[in-house]
Formats: sequence, structure tokens, C-alpha cells
Amino acid sequence: MRHKITASVLVAAGAVLAACGTTAQQSAPEGTTTVEEFAAQLGRDYHADYDPLASPRQAVEKSDLIVRGTVEEVFDGISTSYPDKQRGARSAGSYVTFRVSVDQVLSGPDAQIQGGTVYVQVAKAQSTPTDAVAKANPKPSAVLVLDDITDWKPAPDATVHRPAGVPDGARLYFAFTDGLWLQGAGDRAMVGTAAHREDLAPDWGSPTGLDDLARAIENAR
Repeated sequence: MRHKITASVLVAAGAVLAACGTTAQQSAPEGTTTVEEFAAQLGRDYHADYDPLASPRQAVEKSDLIVRGTVEEVFDGISTSYPDKQRGARSAGSYVTFRVSVDQVLSGPDAQIQGGTVYVQVAKAQSTPTDAVAKANPKPSAVLVLDDITDWKPAPDATVHRPAGVPDGARLYFAFTDGLWLQGAGDRAMVGTAAHREDLAPDWGSPTGLDDLARAIENAR
């Protein structure tokens, strides 16, 4: 793990729903969601405070792995418990796991990939149900700038619980906030869940789609 994960969730909407006694959300029927809608659903009510990646070179230097692949499945993410149970409850449901089949390693060692698959933790608001995100998954292509969090703990007294859907021995990764980009086969442009491509620094060269992004990263190695 090369950088400190610093993300904060805006939970105002979740608090309102809880006060009303429901956490139900509208979701599109399975298989009908666009990539843009899927990304928007993951980003709803979520805000991350982060230091942007200034260039493809910095992405290569700061990350443990950069891959291109397909988001095959979405399921529950990591959870954290503390001796103070209320502290753990405040972060419950803050992540989902992307199971990504890897087509290309853009940076980093191939040996970190088990069975052609990586398991990526993606932050979301607690008010966004994991099952709704899972059903909405349109299986987009993705370029992911990844931080290895297999041994990460947010605090010395924390216990991090691996998702049940991640095989024993598989490494866990966290996607950089502006290092998670998705695109469908018929889409003109890539989208992020908590970052916008228009906000990428000038040294990225204004990539429109995943092909542009992957090319910029390969040229920076």
C-alpha cells in the first residue's frame, strides 16, 4: 500500500431515509442499466477528499497495479470492526467489491493477479444498497489504478474483515478515486464513480475513452 486512503461519505440522504424508517431505492431492472447510470448509482451521496493523480507517470509510481478488464460481478466489500461497536457501525456498508477479469496489465507485476482476476474495493455511501448495485452491473470495461490493501488497517485497534466472496489468498485492492474508469462497448466516453474525466490534470492529455487512458499509462512506464 503506497498511499493513505482518505475518503469521507456524505450521509445526509441516508440519514433522512433512516429517519423515515426506510432505505429503499429505485433501481433499473437487471441488465438494463447503462454504464453512466451504474457509475452514478455508485457515486450517489458519496464524496471523497483526495489528492488527484497529477499525471500517468504519477499513477504508475504511486500504484501497486494498473489493469484493464471487465467488471464481472459486484458483491459486499470489506467491513471493519472495533472494540467500540458504534465506531464500526458508522462505516458499515461503505464498500462494494468489484470482481474484475483482467485483460491487460498496464503497470505492475503479473504475479499479483490470481486466476486472471483482481478484487477491487470501491467506496460508496452507506445509503446505497449493495444488492441494487450488483443487479445494476452492466459489466463494463474498466481501467483501474490500484492500491494493495491486503494488510491495510485504518487504525491499530481495527479488525478488517475480508469479503466472503473473495477467495483465500487473493490480494485485495482499493481503486484510486480518480483511477477508476468505466466504459460500455457502445459508449463514446469513459465515466468515473467519484471523479470526472474533465477534472483530470493537463498531463493526462484529456483522455476521452479507455483506449486513450490505457495508451497514456503505457507511454508513462
